[in-house]
Amino acid sequence: MRIRRRDSSSTVEYVREMLTMSDGATVSLDWCDGSMEASDSTVRPVILVLSGVGGSSQEHHIRALAQHLVRSLKACVVVVNHRGTAGTPITAPRPYDVGFTDDVRAAIAHIGAKFPQAKLAAVGFSMGANVLTKYMGEEGMRCPLACAVIVCCPFDIVVSGAAMDESNVLNNHVFQPAVMSTLMRAIKRAQHLELKPEWNVDIGRIRTAKRLSVLEDELLVKINGYRDREEYYVRSSSARFVEHITVPLLAINSLDDRITPPQGIPVHKFMKNPNVALALVPHGGHLGFLTGIPPRIWFIKPIGEFIAAIIK
Repeated sequence: MRIRRRDSSSTVEYVREMLTMSDGATVSLDWCDGSMEASDSTVRPVILVLSGVGGSSQEHHIRALAQHLVRSLKACVVVVNHRGTAGTPITAPRPYDVGFTDDVRAAIAHIGAKFPQAKLAAVGFSMGANVLTKYMGEEGMRCPLACAVIVCCPFDIVVSGAAMDESNVLNNHVFQPAVMSTLMRAIKRAQHLELKPEWNVDIGRIRTAKRLSVLEDELLVKINGYRDREEYYVRSSSARFVEHITVPLLAINSLDDRITPPQGIPVHKFMKNPNVALALVPHGGHLGFLTGIPPRIWFIKPIGEFIAAIIK
């Protein structure tokens, strides 16, 4: 869930850079604490961060992680904000989705060209973790990243999609309202854009949607040209690409995650690919992982330790 509290562990400042995608869409890059202007950035590692659905560089866990990576690894940290998030202008009708890797591919290529001598790493959360994992598998031996960490990756979208659409207290009163309010605001901001006629999208159904599955059926399935939501889920699932990952990847998931249940984790593929490791812990929920008094986010330290071990 999105928590945007601020404290001494998450105080960061961003400098924004805009990228135009091949279809005219805009993606924003938020560079942490002057990373973009750093004169020594050609030798400092650059770490990209991807949020979950509706998230952005303003989430508490992302700001806390960015601060930690800048201070402990002396890294340049950049948060890649999805289309329409974090106040990014909406300049194309195609939205981002759980399996859409074009934008992260373009962002990584841009950053690699900007800092050709720097080692690149990436961290993805929830939906952003699925996008990152799928991208790494698609790239295979061409992947320019030195390593990556994913947290609460859904892997099998058929499993996580069913979990998110289940009628229960968490979904009905917390997850679905939070996600839908964010997405509906973005849809309202995109009203000036004209949808392609061949998509055959029912605007009325979208405007009255109360659950994510309705937006998936009416918008994402049709825009991607899929037969139905099940095909969208299957084709978007990063579990299909784990065996093709060729650089070190650490996955952190919890057994009590109601949004991305452990049943969707392809454990057998992790066991067969020596490049990937799975840390499956008993508790943590979905992007919780709190420990200590006062509580702090547990996964920040191991993310930094894993990246440091690979890139140093």
